[in-house]
Amino acid sequence: MLKNLLAVFIFSVLFLPVFAQKASIKGIVVDTVEKTKLQNSSILLINSKDSILVKDTRAKANGEFELSNLKKGTYTLVITFPKMADFIRDIQLSDSSKFNLGHIAMDSKATLLNEVTIKAQKQAISMKGDTITYQADSFAVKPHANLQDLLRRLPGIEVDKDGAIKAGGKDVNTLLVDGEEFFGDDPLLAQKYLKANAVSEVQIYDKKSKQEELSGIKEGDAKEKVMNIKLKENAKNGYLSTLDANSDLNHFRNVGGMAGIYKSKLKAAVFGFNSNTNQDSKASAAMSRLKGNDYDLIEVGDDGSTVMISYGGRDDDGFSPTNGLPDVISYGAHFSDKWNENKVGLKLNYKGNNRDVLDRTTFKNQSLLPNGTNFFSAGSANSETKNTGQSLKGSVDVKIDSLSTLKISFAGSKNKSADEYTSANETKNGSGFFVNNSSQQNNSNSDNNLFNGNINYAKKFLKKGRTLSIDLQPETKNSTSLGNSLSVTNYYDDNGVINRIVNQNFLNDNSGRESSLGTRIAYTEPLGKQFSLQTAYSFKTVAANSHKLVFDKSLSNKRIDSLSNNFDFNNFSNIGKVVLQYRAKKFTLSGGAEATQTTFELNDLDRNNKFNRNYLNWAPQSNLNYKLGKNTSVSVNYNGYTRQPSLDQLQPLRQVNNPLYEIKGNPNLKPSFNNNFGFNFNTYQQKSQMYAYVYGGYNFTKNAVVSTRTVDDVNKTTSSYINLNGNNSFYAGASFNKSFSKIHFNTGLNASYNHSNSVSILNNKLNENVNNSISLRPRFSYYSDIVQIQYNPSFTFSNSSSSIGSINNGKNFYHNHEISGNIELPYNTEFNTSISLSYQPANTSFNTPVNVAIWNAYLSKKMLKAQELELKVAISDILAEKIGYNRYVGGNNISENTNSFIPRYVLIGVTYNLTGNFVKADKK
Repeated sequence: MLKNLLAVFIFSVLFLPVFAQKASIKGIVVDTVEKTKLQNSSILLINSKDSILVKDTRAKANGEFELSNLKKGTYTLVITFPKMADFIRDIQLSDSSKFNLGHIAMDSKATLLNEVTIKAQKQAISMKGDTITYQADSFAVKPHANLQDLLRRLPGIEVDKDGAIKAGGKDVNTLLVDGEEFFGDDPLLAQKYLKANAVSEVQIYDKKSKQEELSGIKEGDAKEKVMNIKLKENAKNGYLSTLDANSDLNHFRNVGGMAGIYKSKLKAAVFGFNSNTNQDSKASAAMSRLKGNDYDLIEVGDDGSTVMISYGGRDDDGFSPTNGLPDVISYGAHFSDKWNENKVGLKLNYKGNNRDVLDRTTFKNQSLLPNGTNFFSAGSANSETKNTGQSLKGSVDVKIDSLSTLKISFAGSKNKSADEYTSANETKNGSGFFVNNSSQQNNSNSDNNLFNGNINYAKKFLKKGRTLSIDLQPETKNSTSLGNSLSVTNYYDDNGVINRIVNQNFLNDNSGRESSLGTRIAYTEPLGKQFSLQTAYSFKTVAANSHKLVFDKSLSNKRIDSLSNNFDFNNFSNIGKVVLQYRAKKFTLSGGAEATQTTFELNDLDRNNKFNRNYLNWAPQSNLNYKLGKNTSVSVNYNGYTRQPSLDQLQPLRQVNNPLYEIKGNPNLKPSFNNNFGFNFNTYQQKSQMYAYVYGGYNFTKNAVVSTRTVDDVNKTTSSYINLNGNNSFYAGASFNKSFSKIHFNTGLNASYNHSNSVSILNNKLNENVNNSISLRPRFSYYSDIVQIQYNPSFTFSNSSSSIGSINNGKNFYHNHEISGNIELPYNTEFNTSISLSYQPANTSFNTPVNVAIWNAYLSKKMLKAQELELKVAISDILAEKIGYNRYVGGNNISENTNSFIPRYVLIGVTYNLTGNFVKADKK
């Protein structure tokens, strides 16, 4: 009965409104002077009440148009054509209205300008190409609202409680202001500090790759969107600053501040914060995530096994929440400007940080061997990690002429770390007798220095689509580490009596250096109107050394040769790429391959041995993208690539970091080949505020490099590597989202399925692990001027099994519920609350459930004329249910662990925001 009611409800919500839409409007658009039919005139129907675009179309070759299936209501009809004055008419429709406007005469703007003043009326929402434009003044927000408040009012745009933005179902990770970075391109900063009344337009368009921006050739369906905020003329120059101080007046604190100015192309800011609450300061949350390298990196694995081109990502070397008890200081500055009619630009980002994290962990583990032996392990550890570092990143842009640019990017960093770690653990067999126990004390101090850069020359030619791009990338790395490792391990016989004791007291002295130089030349040539050829050649040469020395302190610091190594490493790689693309009106088809030829030399200086490899890696690729409609597309793709074994997997040297765990390399490993097939369908309907997408994929690997482990009767593990077939995975998912702007409601559903097979060898027996998981994640949100509510539950079922036998049936189920709300109270008072409910029912592995409710809330009051001052009281973990606990259920393994966590606390805070615009003096 419940299923039938649910089906009827879904049918009613999605389809009944369609059957009720019977009204229509039609007409013929003509030129009053030339008496010609105006083909492709733009016809827009706007809801008069809220200025939301209801329908749009284009006039046919004979000037005819028709808008059908319309609801009852009051509308504004707008017809536009280049060099013609806009035709605007208000229309009242009933359920069965049949409006025939006949011939609609369009007058030339030049004619009307001599007779009358024309008042232009902007559309609330318009679309040109793949760009959607929202007129900010068409969407009402409360006084003193910021940009984030405005974005939450725009149809088709989602903003979650943390400020993450989605548009048309795709992530918005880049936010620009007037086409430029706003102290970096992170969306959070502009959302918080730009006022809604300063915004003229909000633009959304697809994010293009570097090559697309240069050549204008679309490479496929964009995975991300870009948001551009256009400011009003009187808001383009201004300042922003904030001071945010929160404390429990005893131990916990969260203090931060920032100040910045923006004036034309000039942007400058400083920021800093200190927190021991595992939460970032509001004042510098976005400033600490300024973008890092923004050029394509030519990367080579430490062993030379993998060469790839990747986009520079976001730089997160500021604050990052973590387990344990942190004390974090972060600070930095930003400067950017352009000169000489915007032909020369400079950008600089400086950051510093100091982190100290204390953590205490415990673990319990049960594992099953092929012969039926069970081992039960338990232990605890204490750690303290200290990190300090500074970095400077920047770029210089020079516009040589209208077709050529030169960009020089650079980055340098210095980091120091100090780690201390103590642990104790024990293992028993199924009979309850001790198998082993051990204690360890480790400490180390390390230094890491890095410098890298990129010089890029890009040129467009007069022939559209013909482009040339050249990159040159130098890089140097230096690292040193000095530490001590002390351990005592007791081994027991079958009766639980100690029969052997192993003491280790080692001094570890490690250092390394790497220098590299890479270059890339990319050329695109259009072959007619529909074909284009994309080619690229890259090379990278790497020279490095690695010195890992281990000394026995109990033998007067005698070097242990079996654990030490002294290597020189040289690599030279050539990468060639060819892709042919065919573009039709509705689809794009491309195919090609990338080939990497690498010469790899490893010189063991201690043993006078040389290890050489020469190999050729192939990476074929193909992609078909078909456009089913204006906002609907489907794509199918295939990618294959060769992966060489890593240096650690190949080295035949013994590595012992733990007395109970030993690793041996295998120099006879073969390269593996990975095959990836993918499918994607997405649709977005702006008028109905609905989007949906479906995706799926299948991966399998030939000659996968997998582990082969031997666990002896005292639970000591010796691990190596081998090539095996059998690793594969399948995934599929779908998402649906529907907005109801009139009632301020949004709902959606995500569903996903994952299946994976992984193989390995355990005690000379094949072990095949099979994992399956299904997840459902519905979401609901409601907003008004007074109340905002979000509910995001998730339900996950997983099942795992092992071919060598299972401790349990491997089934696990858990569900989470995220509920958050915000209420605007009288006298500029606001109440905000969020609760996270996590449920892990009992199963065959754990006979007790784990149900946790984390409830946070704050009450704030805004004061002063523009509400610059905010007083706040915030409570974290009101119910005191944090437990710092996790558990895992696998086929032949189950485990549980705990870590340190921050208990309930109350913070009293004050925030002062000072933002505004510079007032320009009138010119005399």
